[in-house]
Amino acid sequence: MRLNNICLKMMCGLMLAAMGHEAKAQLISAKTNTLMWGNLTPNLSLELVTSGKTSVEATAFHSLKNTPMDTRLTGGQVEMRYWLSGRPTSWMFVGLSLTGLRYDTRLNSKVRHAGDAGGPGVVYGYVLPLGKHWNIEFAAGLSMIWYRERKYDKNIDIWQQPYNESGRRILPSKLSVSCAYVF
Repeated sequence: MRLNNICLKMMCGLMLAAMGHEAKAQLISAKTNTLMWGNLTPNLSLELVTSGKTSVEATAFHSLKNTPMDTRLTGGQVEMRYWLSGRPTSWMFVGLSLTGLRYDTRLNSKVRHAGDAGGPGVVYGYVLPLGKHWNIEFAAGLSMIWYRERKYDKNIDIWQQPYNESGRRILPSKLSVSCAYVF
């Protein structure tokens, strides 16, 4: 619940910052990751251009109760991007990210994993312009993720149990094919 409040405040802050600036071409873009929709995980990203070669993106996501992969995700990700083309929202970018999420998954096994995870990472992506206002964005990222989880038998009420595993790993933190509208 606390993570949801943080994500909501982050998104509202970005929107307020964007409204305080004079309107310019390609200043803000709103997007959604189509791959997350495959797991019935609604998501929204807002990207704000901060200079001639940089932008900031904030993403929030929350899974529905029953998903095809039996995996629920709730969380957010913030990215600082550097555009290699010199023009934000087009061509290639590299970036630094910070991810935080809560997960609950069974992955078709007898063991259920539920916990919290987060950490910093790197992102690489490419934006394919489709027109004046529409883009498709491809991005992938790796992060050093710290986690703590409850790992128990599938039939146990896992949220009443103590955390019994923790650690850190290098894991994929982003894989996206996003449809974007540039304001």
